[in-house]
Amino acid sequence: MQMDHEQLSMVAAKFQWVFSESLLNACGKEARFCRRERIITPFRLGLALTATAASQHVDTLADFHRGFNALWGTQISYEAFYKQLAKPHFADFMRTQTERLVGEMTLKVFGFTKGQMFSECRQIVLQDGTSFAIHDALREVFPGRFKAVKPAAVELHTTMDLLCDAPTTVVLTPDTANAQAFLPEPAPLKGVLLLADRGYIDLHYLRRVDRQGGAFLIRAKAGMNPHVSDAYREDGKRLHSLRNKDLKAIHHRLPKRQRVELVVSGQIDGAPLRLRLILSWNAKTKSFGYFLTNLSPKRYPLEVICRAYKWRWAVELLFKEWKSYANLHAFDTEKVPIVEGLIWAAIAAAALKRFLAHATQLIAQVIMSTRKAAMCVTYVLGDIVEALKTAAGAALDDALEGAITYLARHAQRAHPQRDRQTGRLQLGLEPLCGSYDAAEIKEAA
Repeated sequence: MQMDHEQLSMVAAKFQWVFSESLLNACGKEARFCRRERIITPFRLGLALTATAASQHVDTLADFHRGFNALWGTQISYEAFYKQLAKPHFADFMRTQTERLVGEMTLKVFGFTKGQMFSECRQIVLQDGTSFAIHDALREVFPGRFKAVKPAAVELHTTMDLLCDAPTTVVLTPDTANAQAFLPEPAPLKGVLLLADRGYIDLHYLRRVDRQGGAFLIRAKAGMNPHVSDAYREDGKRLHSLRNKDLKAIHHRLPKRQRVELVVSGQIDGAPLRLRLILSWNAKTKSFGYFLTNLSPKRYPLEVICRAYKWRWAVELLFKEWKSYANLHAFDTEKVPIVEGLIWAAIAAAALKRFLAHATQLIAQVIMSTRKAAMCVTYVLGDIVEALKTAAGAALDDALEGAITYLARHAQRAHPQRDRQTGRLQLGLEPLCGSYDAAEIKEAA
């Protein structure tokens, strides 16, 4: 297998930077997690927790304890290890490490051919959140939305870049926090397409995105009642009887055999806002699905809008990887720092696995499955971690070359041609394989 060693060295440099002993120990001191470096240093603990979460199924805190001792050849007692995790600033340190990993270990792995639909979008941003229950005793700190079933729960509000196939920001809050508060700021969305689920509908926010030159495609809620100024069937026929009326007044007359596009308008923040509302009848649920967008109808017809929204599924797959292959779940503890710290360890482990999958795609020039890679990394991570322990550059290069060779053989995407026909590639989205030089990898990160 041919491999670009200049790109490989660039990837190795990223590993060495993110897992730098001096930098992680400095982060630990800055977060006030530790004052003096003893056996359980921030570097040792951060690397051990991330490696353990990435390489095996973890049920208890004792599994992390065993992983630390095995990695570093120590005999630290469980009590001493637990005391480190229970420190008030342990979560702050793990969050800082994870933010560095998520921010630095990212590569652009998708693009659009020039002239294709959406090629003018410099980013496609996905926004969503995932939640899970934690120990009931934490109901005051992390109240859950469903108090009878989940008295205590956390939510991870996530912004994801589709072209990098990776998260850009993750915010941990109680499950009751308002999701709309964690939408990306409108100003940076110029030239960007935002995809989000119906929980993120906020017309004032969408007005600001529109003013900044951003685009959005959001699943809208049932029960909306905008003014309909025009209406078209999917075959292009204009529905004169539905024009210039409120949606609720015409809802019972909407066709169900074809999708419908409504031009809706209203006054938001003292200025008119004109949008497209696309309705599609679901025979199984016997209800309409709604999509709200400001994308141009000439450039992006109704059919394209409905297909493009399927890209949002990528963030759901990301959440599944976190929970299935990186140990994002509740541990039996009432300590808030431990709960938060181990959540960040899981996200760091998942980000590490995705980075290896993406690096393999670019260097080995094969289209990768991040799900398969998440399962396969278990078998190649050991040599990488051993090299990171001692900052041995040559050993890390060899370990990464072996890992990429293995992943390229065992974690390829099974049906790339099917993806172009019915999957994520059908609107011109193309995987990038070996198309970067070293400078471009650095810039994309």
